[in-house]
Amino acid sequence: MTASRAWTGPVLDVALAVAAAVVAALLALDRASLWTPSDTVVVTLVVLTAVMAVVPAVLKAVATVRGRRTLARRELFDDLLSGALWAVVDATGLDPRDLALAGYRLVRPWGRAPRLARVHRVRARRRPVASGVRWAPGKGVVGECVATGAVVARDVTVLDAAGERQGLSLEEFRRVQGKYAVVVAVPLVDDSGSSSAVTGCLALDGPAGSLERLTAPEVLGVLEATSRALQRLTGQSPPAAGLAAPDGAARLRTALEQQDSPAAHVAAVGERVAP
Repeated sequence: MTASRAWTGPVLDVALAVAAAVVAALLALDRASLWTPSDTVVVTLVVLTAVMAVVPAVLKAVATVRGRRTLARRELFDDLLSGALWAVVDATGLDPRDLALAGYRLVRPWGRAPRLARVHRVRARRRPVASGVRWAPGKGVVGECVATGAVVARDVTVLDAAGERQGLSLEEFRRVQGKYAVVVAVPLVDDSGSSSAVTGCLALDGPAGSLERLTAPEVLGVLEATSRALQRLTGQSPPAAGLAAPDGAARLRTALEQQDSPAAHVAAVGERVAP
């Protein structure tokens, strides 16, 4: 939950309480004949009282629905990303404790610049914790991936050594410098509209010296198959053409079956799932 959302509930509750108190006071003045409002004003106050009695329940119901959707999305990402991570392990022989895989979605807050919100991340405890950087299109490897709509793979240690900030501020660069070694990002592309749109990305990060193994066709195929399955399961349409790695879907499907993933998740790897 973001800080702005955390504040929304309490602030709204206080505002409703103040408004209810004002309306109640005005009606009390009317009953005590200390104030003589018009019939229209009285009706308005009565309606406001009724509305304010219902609003908290409506807001609570909306919050509950949103909470369930958020939880369902995180569970979906957790299952598919976990399967993808093990498929990468099988394809590369790398230690799973040295790998992490995260999913990001592109959000466009009203009146503010687009940013990337991390939906979920699977990692071993010894992998780096969240950097605290607010990623956005054009910022870092994930930002470059979303901005270009292409697969981006970087040995970040080389960029760090050269002082290349990749769109980061100096403070952000200092915060992430040395934190990551190799990062491979694959875009999430929705092809359901009149033109394709990048809706986020998947980011795989691994240990130093693993760039060649993490950019092998087998690994890129797994990441692409994962991105396409996520698009299908969230009601979007991935592009018809994929990477030239046909065994990526097979590797992902095997990993999902081995971890007893829901049948719908396994099916989404190879075919369209009805919404």
